[in-house]
Amino acid sequence: MRRPKRGEAIMRYSEILRLVGQYVERADLTDIRIVETEDGLILQGRVMRGEHAGQCDTYQLTPEDLSALQEDAFVQRGRKI
Repeated sequence: MRRPKRGEAIMRYSEILRLVGQYVERADLTDIRIVETEDGLILQGRVMRGEHAGQCDTYQLTPEDLSALQEDAFVQRGRKI
């Protein structure tokens, strides 16, 4: 996967996994699986609540999606971007 950049710095795997963890919590997923591909990450998990509780969902997170998740995380923490 082509890891996203913030300025000149390439996003570290620890930051990517932190962002994926936040995404998993917001999507109420459990029993997750993460697969790295050329196009980004494929995230699979079982939905814990709501209309689709118990069903498995699959998401693709591109480097652009990860950058957007990072921007959202900075805004939520109150950092200037």
